[in-house]
Amino acid sequence: MADSINFKISKEDMEKLQKTKKKEVVEEEKTSVGTIIFRVLCAIVALAYFVLLCFGKYFMDPNSDFLKSIDPFNGGKAPNNIIRVISLCILTLTISFVVRFFIGRMVNNKKITKKIGVAVIELLGNTVKYVAFLVLVFLVLGALGVNTAELLAGLGILSLILGLGVTSLIEDIVAGIFIIAEKLFDVGDIVVVDGFRGTVVSIGIRSTKFADIGGDILTMRNSSIGSLVNLTDRMSCAALTLPIAPTESLDHVEEVINQHFHPEEIREGCDKMQADPMYLGLCEITKKGVQMLLFIAGCKEEDKYDVERALYHAIKTMFDENKIELGAPGLDEE
Repeated sequence: MADSINFKISKEDMEKLQKTKKKEVVEEEKTSVGTIIFRVLCAIVALAYFVLLCFGKYFMDPNSDFLKSIDPFNGGKAPNNIIRVISLCILTLTISFVVRFFIGRMVNNKKITKKIGVAVIELLGNTVKYVAFLVLVFLVLGALGVNTAELLAGLGILSLILGLGVTSLIEDIVAGIFIIAEKLFDVGDIVVVDGFRGTVVSIGIRSTKFADIGGDILTMRNSSIGSLVNLTDRMSCAALTLPIAPTESLDHVEEVINQHFHPEEIREGCDKMQADPMYLGLCEITKKGVQMLLFIAGCKEEDKYDVERALYHAIKTMFDENKIELGAPGLDEE
């Protein structure tokens, strides 16, 4: 007989858990408020900058050093390099934020995500962020008098040397590009990879993250993802086996099922079922004579466990009403 494991939580432990949870909620609220205030301040600064850039000449001296310094398109050197650097930072970061904002809104458009996938949109947003950072670095260095053309040539040679020494990184990047281009899976898909069943959390340039139902995260290098089964690109099946006591007659049980098992009513009670549940018959008899009956129902992979619970409830209720005794497989096996 299998040993049972009892989990006991004292009242003090429960109070500690509740206090910890309340503290986490308060910290999240503080973080969100702080984030909103920071974004509002950034928006005010950006708005003020563009107002000065576009209309400053109408209420300020057009030849002032300040206006010449904040205008990166005047074609000349800035009288004040510090103001020019700040101007370039505001301009580049604002453009990057606006572009990434609209790219982020594309994720909520089902037509777009269906055509190109969430992973492509997220990759595009990350690309814009990194490109904006590199452009900002070169613009700032150029404003400070650094010869960016020579610097760019030197970085190209350095990148070539580093590329020869980081072949594994290149393999991961290439593999990530093929995963996204061939749409093997997308963010939100439920997959089984190397025996790990989970939801795709993110697809990065170098690695991909999967989260199981318990919240555990598996991070894999793109080049190491081998055999993978995508469970989301087709309708899944919620299958359950119900044990019947050896004393019950199989003919009587199946007669009850034929009379009282109503797939349409069960499906109406669970809106996540995509196909009517079915009884497939006897699938196993244990050494002690416990009879295992198999039931299935079509559903989405992410709704599999909810459908299984609804199906268990409906069948258990039907058996209780007709006084059919359930078995206990495994507990009395040798």
